[in-house]
Parts: sequence; structure tokens; C-alpha cells
Amino acid sequence: MTSNTIIQLDNIEKKFATEDVETYALNQINLEVNSGDYIAITGPSGCGKSTLLSLIGLLDIPSAGKYILSGHDVSQITRDERAAIRNEHIGFVFQSFNLISDMTVEENIALPLSYRNNVEQKEINDLIDFALEKVDMQHRRKHFPSQLSGGQQQRVAIARAIAGRPSLILADEPTGNLDSKNTDAVLDLLKKLHSEGTTIIMVTHDPRSAGQANRLVEMFDGKIMSDQVLKEKSSAA
Repeated sequence: MTSNTIIQLDNIEKKFATEDVETYALNQINLEVNSGDYIAITGPSGCGKSTLLSLIGLLDIPSAGKYILSGHDVSQITRDERAAIRNEHIGFVFQSFNLISDMTVEENIALPLSYRNNVEQKEINDLIDFALEKVDMQHRRKHFPSQLSGGQQQRVAIARAIAGRPSLILADEPTGNLDSKNTDAVLDLLKKLHSEGTTIIMVTHDPRSAGQANRLVEMFDGKIMSDQVLKEKSSAA
């Protein structure tokens, strides 16, 4: 572990018990993520990719092993502690966008910011402006999700993820519901965010999406089978 390391997973396991059977979703996972990494996690369906992303994003806790995040052991912290860290430091992008249908674009982006302590409305408004400008959606801020295309909804979802200026973005199949044109637009946006210094971990089945990353982590049956550098990080990352 170096001073540049923001995530250290040591012998992480996640198992689920059903009646008399225990199933390992993750088995002896060891992974180090450095600031500025762009990692693509690939592998067949059911191999543990999304489970691993959930653990990294503090949506769940491991059954065994140690998770060090920015120098702090977060392996078994409380649900409230996990929620606070997620809100301050981690942005999520999902395949299904996960926008709230009866909220406008700017209201969707504002929602996670509203849960932060001691954040005034002016700062929230400034962060919304910052995020919408990044994804070129300022002109849609008063629209509802149903009034947007799939590509536009995903751009709003990315705006929501980056509005709080997180150091880490976790993307679970972010182009899975998009056509090729919108896939290219979302990948270009993630590439730009990475070039500006954001650390990204993306689960994907799409070879084109995976090829954009700097590192490729391949999983099978709950284990990491390979972890290879695809290209050197840019100097800005």
C-alpha cells in the first residue's frame, strides 16, 4: 500500500446463506486502487462484479476480510457511517439511471446534496450548475426524466454522481441501456472526468467500454483472475 492508494481490499469474502448452503459471491479478493486509476471490471454474469462494486461503494459489508478506504478501516462500520462516507466521497452511476420520476433534473441532482450537513442552498445551487455544465445539460434542468432520452437520463445520472465532487466514481454497466451513439457520449464524458483527476471503477460487459480504462480486472466465480495495466495514466490523472 502506497501513499497514492485510496482503496485496499485484503482477503475480502462475501457469502450468502440459503438454508443449509453457503454460496461465496466473493472469495479471497485482493485489490489495490490508486488515485487516478480508471479500472474496468469484467467477467461473466454472476461472477461477483456488482457485488464487489457494492462493497467498494459501502452499500454492503464483507463477510470477512479488511477494506481500507483512504487510510481508514471501513470493513464493519455502521450503516449510518457508511451512508455519510458515500455521500461525501463516492458517486454512483447505474445502468438503470435510478432517477426519481417525479423530480426535475435539478431536483434529482440536489437530493443527495441535501443530506450533507451544513450545506447552504446557494452552495447546492452552485454544485448543480457545475454538474450540469460538465454534462452539457443546463438547458434540461427543469425537465422530468420522462421528457429525456436514455442518453440524456444517463448524463443527468452522471451529473448527480459528480455534483458533490467525489474522489471516486463507481459505474455499474453505465452504457448497458444505451445505443452506440449515446454509449460514445457517456464514455467520452467518463474519459474527460478521468483526465481531470477522478478515480473511476466501472463494471462492464462491453469490450469497447473496458478498452477505455487504464486497468482491466477480470473476474470468474467470485475471484479475480487477472489484473492488468492497459495503458499508463495520463499526467493529468
